Amino acid sequence: MKDYVTQLDGAYRITDSRVSLDSIVYAWRDGLSPERITENFPVLTLEEVYGAITYYLANQAEIATHLTQSEAKFAAARQQSIEH
Repeated sequence: MKDYVTQLDGAYRITDSRVSLDSIVYAWRDGLSPERITENFPVLTLEEVYGAITYYLANQAEIATHLTQSEAKFAAARQQSIEH
């Protein structure tokens, strides 16, 4: 069985690419079809996009926590850059 998602240093990536799982999840949540997501990320195959979505669906609680933490880190960094 192929691993479509790899976790490395706290980040989820589509295996053998630099595309983040976050990008795929946000696009899918925004209503983009897997085919459309593949158009937006031409380095990925349709199989990889479906694999990433399947991974997300099988691990929703874990990925939701990851996304929330990532958003909080981004907001904190943004606030810090505004203050300086």
